[in-house]
Amino acid sequence: MIEGLQGTDRRRSIGEYLAVTVGGVVGAAMRYEVWTWRFTPRWLLMSTFGVDVFGCLVVGAALGYLSGRSAPVARAGVFGLACGFTTFSLYALQAVTHRGAWNSVVYLVFTPVIALIAMAIGAAVTRPTAKPGSR
Repeated sequence: MIEGLQGTDRRRSIGEYLAVTVGGVVGAAMRYEVWTWRFTPRWLLMSTFGVDVFGCLVVGAALGYLSGRSAPVARAGVFGLACGFTTFSLYALQAVTHRGAWNSVVYLVFTPVIALIAMAIGAAVTRPTAKPGSR
């Protein structure tokens, strides 16, 4: 099983926090760059799909390589890059590394369903109401 991002119960170093921060900045900038190559509804869907799949590949490869090695700063950098580039890669990693197949299936199925419901509720609550006589 691939060792996850969580470490032992210990204090984190400044280097780890810097690695997460730099990784997050680089990942977010990369994702923004991919999104802005073209601006069509199809491109936005395809780029999100591509980023999520590529992000999972990179995180899996990096964490597989780091598995069993003492490399907290490198792990933190991968975590930051993955979360800045795509949160889906962390979602997939957590599902794969979770102990218990049934819990993983429940997590994989219910996370996007509940997230979509939460998004719909958030949009419904904050959407401005139409003024009488306006379209």
